[in-house]
Amino acid sequence: MKFVNLSLATCVALSALSSVSLAQPLEEAIKGIDVSGMLRYRYTDDRYKDEIYTSNDRGNGGQRGSAKHGWKAEALFKTPVMNNISMNLGFYYNTSNNVNHGKGLVDNNNQTTNSFVGTGLGAGSDGQFGVREFTAVITPDTTSTTFKLGKMPILTPLNDSDDRGTGVFATNSDLSNWSFVAGAFDSWSLDDGVPSGSNSIAKPLYTLAALSNYETSIGNFGTQLWLYYAQDIADFIGFGELTWDYAMFSLAGQYAYSKLDSTGPLNTPTTTLDTMWGYKPKEANDLYTLSAGLDFSEFNIPVALNVGYWGNTQDSYAVSLDNEGAFNKAGNLWFENAATGVNISMFNVGGKNMPKGYEKNKLSAFYANINYDVLENFNVGIDYVQGANKLTRGLGDSKVSGNVDFYEISPNLTYQYSKSLQFSSYYSFLTTKADKVVVPFITGTGGSFNESTQTNKEKFNEFRVEVKYLF
Repeated sequence: MKFVNLSLATCVALSALSSVSLAQPLEEAIKGIDVSGMLRYRYTDDRYKDEIYTSNDRGNGGQRGSAKHGWKAEALFKTPVMNNISMNLGFYYNTSNNVNHGKGLVDNNNQTTNSFVGTGLGAGSDGQFGVREFTAVITPDTTSTTFKLGKMPILTPLNDSDDRGTGVFATNSDLSNWSFVAGAFDSWSLDDGVPSGSNSIAKPLYTLAALSNYETSIGNFGTQLWLYYAQDIADFIGFGELTWDYAMFSLAGQYAYSKLDSTGPLNTPTTTLDTMWGYKPKEANDLYTLSAGLDFSEFNIPVALNVGYWGNTQDSYAVSLDNEGAFNKAGNLWFENAATGVNISMFNVGGKNMPKGYEKNKLSAFYANINYDVLENFNVGIDYVQGANKLTRGLGDSKVSGNVDFYEISPNLTYQYSKSLQFSSYYSFLTTKADKVVVPFITGTGGSFNESTQTNKEKFNEFRVEVKYLF
């Protein structure tokens, strides 16, 4: 094969070694390349009252909230298949600008230093740009198997699409109604900032999975079973899902279990990755979700209702890599807010530590949402979540146990302007109330509850407008 026939992505990779004789017209270079991706803009306005149980909003520098413009773009270039091999090259851009409602920056004395200053570069240039994917895809003729090698998004139920790893990911669907997955990554990272900044986790991650889907006379049945091993982090992680839907009814159950490595080098503060744990974590963790749905469109009524429940049977529910993953849920704030203490990741995400080996987390959360198609392309809905997170903290005489109760209401709307362009918005209200004995452990202040600087309630409202274009 001559280099002049290689794809654009391959030419880019070899550009440092190429000569003038390899130059070719742009039209010829990009012929047959498939391009897909997304452009997204978000405006998010957060408002707090007594953020993280700090009275007078001192925990947020007295600003009581912030407003952000956010921009994200993704583009994936896929070359034509040649001799069963193609190349993928994906770019992303992701940044935000905190406009601070025009209040400027706040110093350590809680004083505004410049009423015209926000954080982030806003309309200026910035460097939030990088390679999201760089892979070779091999598709042999003799089997329904795909091998992907290189840097790629980690697409598993314990990740989201922004988590990335470098390694190999293989899928096979030779057996009717079944798919099998195997993945191995020598380094990986989570979009929630784990371990921190531009670092990645330099510990191998392995996964195996089997997925099935059967259409029967009594409905469609689907199953998933994923197994994971992360060296020095988790000796075993398992995720299972069973779904059923028939006519207007649907049911789903999910269960995840993790056995963390409490003796590995990541538990000692001397390691370079001590921001992950730095203590012996709770080894056994689990989480289950149950959900049911009704879709009345069978009766020409454009209404859908879903209800669900989250719970755990072990002393902790730190079962996921990412803090969300593919667990069925509703609402927008309760699992991303430090005041509720809910963190299903086995890592410290957003300041929400998982329990230490002598501590406990017990979660009980109910959710429901209802959606109504006002028009064929315009939907309105509302989510409701109510839950309790029981925390047991401390040792000996200082051991305490208390509830963190919360509820969230989230009206939302979605307008599908075209197949590619979507407008959406929500306004979420989250109210959290904690027993005073656990507040010092949530805020990290230690000791007993301080009546002069702390409160046991937090109110968090968030308004968001999003415009998304897919191509």
